[in-house]
Amino acid sequence: MIHVAGFSGGKDSTAVTLWLREQGIEHRTVFCDTGWEHPITYDFVRELDAKLGLNVEWLKSEKYPDGFEQMCVARKMVPGMRSRFCTEELKIFPLHRWIEAQEDDVTLYQGVRAQESLARSKMPRRVFENAAGGYWIERPLFDWTHEQVFEIHKRHGIEPNPLYKLGMTRVGCAPCIMVNKRELRQWALRFPEIREKVEKLEAAIADVNPDSVFFHASYIPERFMRTKEMTTKDGRRVRLPTAGEVFDYVTEIDREQLNLIDEPPAQCLSVYNLCE
Repeated sequence: MIHVAGFSGGKDSTAVTLWLREQGIEHRTVFCDTGWEHPITYDFVRELDAKLGLNVEWLKSEKYPDGFEQMCVARKMVPGMRSRFCTEELKIFPLHRWIEAQEDDVTLYQGVRAQESLARSKMPRRVFENAAGGYWIERPLFDWTHEQVFEIHKRHGIEPNPLYKLGMTRVGCAPCIMVNKRELRQWALRFPEIREKVEKLEAAIADVNPDSVFFHASYIPERFMRTKEMTTKDGRRVRLPTAGEVFDYVTEIDREQLNLIDEPPAQCLSVYNLCE
């Protein structure tokens, strides 16, 4: 049996890796690279790999080896709330291809916790997945709180991904298509290059599909959308939010509505109270 930790650079997958070490379970560690992670996350993956000797195996999409941007341009659209093909193409398919290449049965350990959402609380703690020739999925942290997650970090002398102290609740794609406005504001204020990256992607897709935008149509109030319109299947004209309009909204217009106060970059905004 090959035991595998699915590692993303986030707090929960880090905790899974540390839990496996505490249990004395020899395992391999895989990281599915979407090509859209923040450099801080990439650095964290490499640093933890070096510190713990994980020998992390980096997996990429065979179809879209350059990642998220290449996928969006090729498919002429950004994934949406109802069509989140990004996870399937950039994480699930590469993982399944890797599993199929193994010469023994596989058990995959995931950092899924019930506390994260109602949907996740309904997931089984252990389940057999029929794809990729079949493999077991174990979720050993299912009943853990986030306090327990950070406690195992402390026991092993591991600092969590630095993005958590900068106001992020999730540290996967930067930004994720599902990012909330409060968190997008932190991305925009702390990492101005994020805006440039998203605007560049929108411009690249506009050449093949002018109706595709990064953020969904209702992300910001319609009165703040001034640039793009599209015709729906039933003939209605609706406005779309450009990336520039969304970033303007979360950094300036929506300041009071988000109930946020501008704070110096060095001050901790962690929702998990990570700063001492």
